[in-house]
Amino acid sequence: MKGMRIAVIGATGNVGRALVAALVAQGAEVTAIARNMARLQRLGAAVHPYSIDLEGDAQRLPAALSEAGCVINAAHARHTRKIIAALPHNGVRLVTLGSTRKFTRFPDQKSAEMQDAEAAHAQGVNGIILHPTMIYGGADNNISRILNIVRRTPFVPLPQQGRALLQPIHRDDAVKCLMAAISGDAGCAPQIIAGAQPMSYARIVAACGHSAGRRVRVISVPLWVMLALAWLTRWIPGVPLIAPDEVRRLLEDKAFDIGPMQTRLGVTPCTFEEGLARMAAADEIAGRHAV
Repeated sequence: MKGMRIAVIGATGNVGRALVAALVAQGAEVTAIARNMARLQRLGAAVHPYSIDLEGDAQRLPAALSEAGCVINAAHARHTRKIIAALPHNGVRLVTLGSTRKFTRFPDQKSAEMQDAEAAHAQGVNGIILHPTMIYGGADNNISRILNIVRRTPFVPLPQQGRALLQPIHRDDAVKCLMAAISGDAGCAPQIIAGAQPMSYARIVAACGHSAGRRVRVISVPLWVMLALAWLTRWIPGVPLIAPDEVRRLLEDKAFDIGPMQTRLGVTPCTFEEGLARMAAADEIAGRHAV
């Protein structure tokens, strides 16, 4: 990877920052693209920053990508068609970070965007779309919210006793998958990337409570009560905002076979407990030392 020119779109996001650091450490020449120039400059002098808002000034994208041998979209898959149109030529490899929201039983705009991004990739693009499960670690907005909740209360309400399955993937492992996908050896078919094993929401809550030094219990509540509680989060200061669609998705299993991911990308993900330990070591678990 040394000397390879790689453009990272969404370079200042949670995954993007870690990805840029990993690529620079491998000797790649990185063009970092995001909206905020001040945040781009915090990535260090080794990167070439481009301040571009894909929602409004995508016409500047071709110039930023003109010398790239590979483009990684760690921002949002909804920008896929704009990025494809901006590639300097068809040989440039495009790696897109999608989402397993594509597989939800409760379709929404984001799931439709994942479907469209995958369809765009299928139209002769030299690249691959990776669909991660819930990414955690760093400044994530997923497991960190659960950690924030268990820090504040010993009781966590969940429908159906929290039996539905989840398979979070640590940010470090997602970055490894993105880097492995740069090689054409990974192929072009869409690929799910997930954590080591499926876990129930109840077990995840318990593990988060243990990492935060708290004893927590899952309380089983009907779905309509959960929806009402989600509505109340809009008015309670300090409590993470929870959308109704997020509550409904608490009822569906999100469990996947990681064998293809290991074979194609050569990445074996850490367990959830190991991932929490990484977060603790990085001081990413607020209130961990509180009594």
